[in-house]
Formats: sequence, C-alpha cells, structure tokens
Amino acid sequence: MKQILINVPEWVDEDLVKLQMERILAIESRKRELIEETLKKLDIGEEDLQQLEKIRGEVWKKEKKKLKLSSS
Repeated sequence: MKQILINVPEWVDEDLVKLQMERILAIESRKRELIEETLKKLDIGEEDLQQLEKIRGEVWKKEKKKLKLSSS
C-alpha cells in the first residue's frame, strides 16, 4: 500500500481528516469492486476496457471545458 503525507493546518481537526480519508478509500475500494464485477459480467476484454477509458477521458475533457474547470 502507498503512503502519503498530508500537511494539515493546526486549526483543522486531524481525526476528521483521517475519517474523511478512510471514507474516500472505502468508496474507491467499493467502486473498484463494482467495476471488476461489471467487467466480468459483460465479458469485456482489456482492449475494450482501454477503448472505454479513452472515451471516458475525452468526455471528461469536454465536460471540464464546458464547466470551465481547471486542469487539475
């Protein structure tokens, strides 16, 4: 597992930051499980998956431009 260091201002509750990070990780873990289950059910191969990822990236770029979001 990777480890990251986050600088938290003194006025921010450290336990709250930890709790939010744990929640984010749990959501991402479940999202990954759902994607893997869906791919298995749909019998999608690696090539199809790469094509879907390319399309997703293109759509996201268009939406970011439309919503005037930064490129972060």
